[in-house]
Amino acid sequence: MSGRTTKQIIDQYRAFMNYRYQAYLTELKQLFLQLKNFGLLFLMVLGSATLGMILLLFLGLGKIIDSSDAPQYGAQMAWLYLVLQSVMLSAMKPAIKNSQQRLFQRTIVGSWWLNVMDIKLLLLSNGWLIVSAVIAFDLTFTQWLKAPHFILFMILQFSLGVLCLYKPKALLYGFVLTAALVLIPINIKPLAYHGSFAFLFLLGVLIPAFNMAKRLSVNSLMGFWLAFLINHSWVLVWRVSLLLCVFMASATLLSERTDLASIFTILALSFIVLVTSSLQFDCGNIFTHYRLFFNTCDQQRIFYISQFVPSIVLFIITMIFYMLIVGQMSFLLLLAAVIGCVLQLFFAQKKPAHYALVWVITTGLQLAFLA
Repeated sequence: MSGRTTKQIIDQYRAFMNYRYQAYLTELKQLFLQLKNFGLLFLMVLGSATLGMILLLFLGLGKIIDSSDAPQYGAQMAWLYLVLQSVMLSAMKPAIKNSQQRLFQRTIVGSWWLNVMDIKLLLLSNGWLIVSAVIAFDLTFTQWLKAPHFILFMILQFSLGVLCLYKPKALLYGFVLTAALVLIPINIKPLAYHGSFAFLFLLGVLIPAFNMAKRLSVNSLMGFWLAFLINHSWVLVWRVSLLLCVFMASATLLSERTDLASIFTILALSFIVLVTSSLQFDCGNIFTHYRLFFNTCDQQRIFYISQFVPSIVLFIITMIFYMLIVGQMSFLLLLAAVIGCVLQLFFAQKKPAHYALVWVITTGLQLAFLA
């Protein structure tokens, strides 16, 4: 009897595991279809840079491992990796947890089984942790003795993945706290940095959740767009993460090859324009959805203009931070970036199919005439 019961439990577990895996694949296909809507944008920008991004991934992990000479830089690189990992897992979270069928699953299995499957799919989805594990297995014992912090970094990668699934607000609080840490010019060892990361993320778990959306009154267009960005923070999170990558890559390249500064600056500004202006796709969808309502309020014109404000504000803030990083910039390059942003916003609204092509052409022209 006991053997048959155990067999039934195993069969039930396998059936549930197969169901979750199929649901996971289905959700991923839907996600890729959404990315496909960007078409040429992802094909040209991300597709062509796949090999380069993979190489940078391994090189960055190398900097994290061998950070004894520059612990703060290694900690900043580790923080950036954890941010990018969290962004990727946030995008895959509905697929990992099978959120659409979550309530149904609770009626057929216990919460323990749900959590086990979540963790299994999390490990399958976390490419950043997989790459770290590949490098870890390749390290010699001597190298491990020199980089004990890398073990803690991998534990953080796994732990933050779990937080991403179940405590996203705690994850956000932790990143804010750790961002302050990596920006403070202090001289501590890499292991101390990563230990501090662990403590601050644990502190983030203990901070009570604060729902700003409930306290925000939407009585103006500014409040309307602010509420949209708060309730759909993902549209900002992944863009800010990409912009952080641009900042760090640009700062590194400018310090290594000052003779190619103009080329690197043009490319950085082009990516800033691309990432910030692409916010118009999301704002344009919101405009289309609520246009009739604002027409009835006789605010159609101001509502039409307001849809461009989030992208413009993001562009201005990003440019300010970028200029603080690079120190100085040619007026022509700055003017070209502003014109490029306006142009991209126009095509994002009027001719979205030509958006990526226009970006490629304008970037090429800038490299040809301004580099």
